[in-house]
Amino acid sequence: MQVTRSEDGKTATLSFLEGSGVSGSLSLDEAQLSQLITSLGLAHAALIEKRPPAPIAGARFTPVYTTHWALQIDALTEGSLLAFQHPAYGPVGVVFGPQDVEQIIRGLQKQRTMIRSNPQDASTPS
Repeated sequence: MQVTRSEDGKTATLSFLEGSGVSGSLSLDEAQLSQLITSLGLAHAALIEKRPPAPIAGARFTPVYTTHWALQIDALTEGSLLAFQHPAYGPVGVVFGPQDVEQIIRGLQKQRTMIRSNPQDASTPS
């Protein structure tokens, strides 16, 4: 499918690709598109649920620089749940177990020791 944004920026149109054997298009507003993204994500998760997670090395990802986020204790694992609002995918959360938390703490402490030529550089991506 091909996805295009309307000129007014209020809808996205999904069009079937030539040669797909299907013709036509669907126009979705923001809520409908968000629901479709969530549904597709859940379908994808179900398709790969029995496989081990793919390696992260070399994976492509879209960083989020401005978002709302929350950190809370995950009672089931006694780990930490980090949740944030991803502009492309909506709310996303990941649970870090106790060993992961220790590794993250060490990494954040190391990051705090970085020497910056300008103190304001600490708030911008490197």
